[in-house]
Amino acid sequence: MKRLLSSSLLLFFFVFTAGQAAFAQQAATDNVGATEDAPGNENAAAAAQEKALQQREACLLRAAQTAGDDVTLEQLRGWCDNGLKRRLPHEDALRARLALEQTSQENPFVITPHRRNYLMPYSHWSNPQWNDPDREDQNLDSGEVKFQFSLKAPVYDDFWDGSTVYIAFTSVFFWQGYNSEESRPFREINFTPEVFLAKPVDWQLGPVQSELLAFGFRHDSNGEDEPTSRSWNRLYLRHVSQIGSYYVSVMPWYRIPEEEKDFPLDPRGDNNPDIEKYMGNFQLEVARVFGNHVLELMVRNNLRSDNKGAGQINYSFPINDRFKGLVQVFTGYGDSLINYDDYETRFSLGILLTDTL
Repeated sequence: MKRLLSSSLLLFFFVFTAGQAAFAQQAATDNVGATEDAPGNENAAAAAQEKALQQREACLLRAAQTAGDDVTLEQLRGWCDNGLKRRLPHEDALRARLALEQTSQENPFVITPHRRNYLMPYSHWSNPQWNDPDREDQNLDSGEVKFQFSLKAPVYDDFWDGSTVYIAFTSVFFWQGYNSEESRPFREINFTPEVFLAKPVDWQLGPVQSELLAFGFRHDSNGEDEPTSRSWNRLYLRHVSQIGSYYVSVMPWYRIPEEEKDFPLDPRGDNNPDIEKYMGNFQLEVARVFGNHVLELMVRNNLRSDNKGAGQINYSFPINDRFKGLVQVFTGYGDSLINYDDYETRFSLGILLTDTL
């Protein structure tokens, strides 16, 4: 576990440092004109105040164009009004997404993204294993295609005190697209249907600004039969907050127990009784927004001496007005259900269709 955490933190440090340097350079470039026009402290303060007013007006205009009919003017002002102090670009990131999602909820032709949607034509993993007694590992390529589709739809709005009940579905595909000797099979597909209750909140506790609470049920499965079947059910609680420049998501869960199998190939009973040892019992995500760039660190663990866990870094960056690039580095256990108990490191590069922030 020490190797896993140190590798994850080292990767995050390098990517974060590079991102900070790049955006610091950009910020310096953007501020050159303002510095030349306002050499004194008073002029600089006036320029900063004027810029804050312009950002507030732009935020109000954007929110008015995208917010739902039931969003009040007071709420719009609450999102955008900052008391004429300098407002950083990341401060509207989550609330802007929630406002945009709300505008699409009543549109019958729109299904809203849930988690990231991406296509990664290049994905290299370090420990290729089928975990299928009918297949040989030497016929498995270390390079494959990985992509994810994730959607959600509201089934009951304003369920309780402004909360909404959603159904969601996420599928992750691992495709041996370059393995012509094996006829380019889909090595593994993971399915995650969910039902959850989500409520935007605005609570302040010290430096922690709570933004969203969610409670739900999810089923994870690879849709296979014995002996390659993998699945488990969970109840989870998710809390999303903002601490300074960072968004923090904490999601603990409780695994719903299953009966033991009467014999190894019994289709009934628990397919993976030790999965919590590798997948943990909570997931922590920390994200930082730099303009239209998002850097995120994920850690999964159960804080026990015999645990395994995992770490992942996502870095998304704009390619054009519609799409982003995505770099993803994973190390640990549980990247896919069939290999949940195999340690692996995966590097992926591709196109992000929808981001989290």
